[in-house]
Amino acid sequence: MAPTTLRVPITNVYADGDYTAQIQIGSSATPANVILDTGSSTLAVSEGLYAAHADSAMQATALAQDVIYGTGGWTGPVVTTTIAMGANGQETSIDAYLALTADQESGGFGNADGILGLAFNALNSAYNLTTYLTQQSIDPPVTYPWPFNLGNSGAALKQFATFLSRMREEDLPPYFTALEDQNVSRNIFAFYTLRSMVAMGTNDPATDPLNNGYFILGGGPEQTDLYAGDFVNVDVVDDLWYNTNLLAVQVAGCKQVEAKPLSKQYARTNISNSIVDSGTNSLYLAPDVYNAIMSSLNQVNPSFAQAAQQASTQPIPASGLNLADWPDITFVLQGENGQPASLTCAPSTYWQLDALQAGQAMFAIFNAGGVQSILGLPLLNNYYTVFDRTQDAYGVIRFAPIAAP
Repeated sequence: MAPTTLRVPITNVYADGDYTAQIQIGSSATPANVILDTGSSTLAVSEGLYAAHADSAMQATALAQDVIYGTGGWTGPVVTTTIAMGANGQETSIDAYLALTADQESGGFGNADGILGLAFNALNSAYNLTTYLTQQSIDPPVTYPWPFNLGNSGAALKQFATFLSRMREEDLPPYFTALEDQNVSRNIFAFYTLRSMVAMGTNDPATDPLNNGYFILGGGPEQTDLYAGDFVNVDVVDDLWYNTNLLAVQVAGCKQVEAKPLSKQYARTNISNSIVDSGTNSLYLAPDVYNAIMSSLNQVNPSFAQAAQQASTQPIPASGLNLADWPDITFVLQGENGQPASLTCAPSTYWQLDALQAGQAMFAIFNAGGVQSILGLPLLNNYYTVFDRTQDAYGVIRFAPIAAP
């Protein structure tokens, strides 16, 4: 059977700007809206959504996972069951690992049901509790039903993470990787998105075309109606995340400023000075990159820097902005063949109009405070973005100007 290519509708209304797609879980095809996240690899859903005990396809395991995101964390058992995506779920139905968030900090997934990580195996670690469960006389020695009662506090989850770290660790194949391994889907996917925060300018944000897009499973460049122009190809330099090398940043009308490379002390843990992350609804930049942008905005017009700083903490009236006066911001990354590859972020995406409520605006560029820049949705919103893992050692990210809706 030839690998499947699916165009899957996605929306940002469930997860406060992050995009979700619907999957079907188990023998009863329980629907779940999961965040599509290239910054992680785990497939997890809230335990209350899915009745694992009633799923004839479910198999319990001795595995547990514990994951901490910037928005919160969770822990819980790992099971295997059938997972499918798309209107005709049978096209992509395979047995895959699924974590259930038995204990979870509130708000971690917004109003979404879970998360589907699209990164590589190294970010999908689980802990094998067979020895511990046997010692506790849990028969059979499996983690579902969940034998712990932790509560939903961050402190409890961190303490449990310390306990798990003493167990044997295993890397599990993520759902997307398993699709490729079983020749169900090619090792490529793509995003068509227009917003990084929910547009609240209509009476029904869920039906606003700005808040909806597409996830292309198993394909990319062949979807020619979703982009206009040639692709710019950025090299993925490691598969810890979708690691990239950010070379420089330039605000239009100002000089280009080189981005600092990682110092040796961070090279082992962070690998590179930037990553591309579909699960981040802003640009979280290393201090040197952020400061270069703010200094350049101040050079172009001091009122720009003042407005940007104010609107990064609370919304400001959109009526005070004339985006036609604001400059483009260009990020220069290492290209597929080592040459510089320039990607431009327009004012209409680094500013999010009608954010939080109609008539308000938020500035979507922040100082991450760390050594790595996270290039999230405000950059991707300018491009039809293809994560092509069929190329080179770790893949290539291809960016083509996005077609208007």
